[in-house]
Amino acid sequence: MAGLYKELKDAQGGSGFSFNDLAADLAGSRLGKTSTQSRDAAVKMQQRLANGRDAKVFFPQVRDLPEFLGQAEFKRRFGGVGEPAYQRMLKRIQTRIDALPIYQD
Repeated sequence: MAGLYKELKDAQGGSGFSFNDLAADLAGSRLGKTSTQSRDAAVKMQQRLANGRDAKVFFPQVRDLPEFLGQAEFKRRFGGVGEPAYQRMLKRIQTRIDALPIYQD
């Protein structure tokens, strides 16, 4: 929620709304949640992270995601938070996170 709030504030006159930043927030939240489910989950995640140094293991591809969107442009393209176009973009990001190697058994 804090990441979404920051992006909405950025759209009101800061650097603009960034789905790249939102994807980073969501990926970090997923990593933290997955890593802290249990002691076994924490050890498993530590082992997975220790075996590689490539961010592609735990961070989704974001180059094609919209960013630097002012409030009017964000509203025009996505309608607002909770609207179908916005929800589709969140689903797209979540699908990328779900497919990351670190979450594959």
